[in-house]
Amino acid sequence: MDLVVAALATWQIIEIWHHSSLLAPLRARAEMWTGKLGELMVCPFCLSPWVAILCIVCLRVPEAWLAGWVLYAFAAARLANLGNDFFKQYTLTPRVTFDDYEFEDDLDADSI
Repeated sequence: MDLVVAALATWQIIEIWHHSSLLAPLRARAEMWTGKLGELMVCPFCLSPWVAILCIVCLRVPEAWLAGWVLYAFAAARLANLGNDFFKQYTLTPRVTFDDYEFEDDLDADSI
């Protein structure tokens, strides 16, 4: 079970790091770093094994129980995103425009 949670949490953490506008300033700074560390921080494929190792350690070490709960939250968020992606075509809310309805204008200037 820890392996599945670590895999999903790693996926979600890498997605947040790589695509979140919230972390864009940090990513921009990391892109300016020279050397291997800079390459590591901007390449999701390069960063994911290190994030996965950290996730597994946090899940396996009893003293890191709080980090484990956070990783379970990341894993649940990734599963929710996968569900949204998979079932999107079946669960879209139909768009309704005001042109589809006729409104009676009951208000006049005197009643306001």
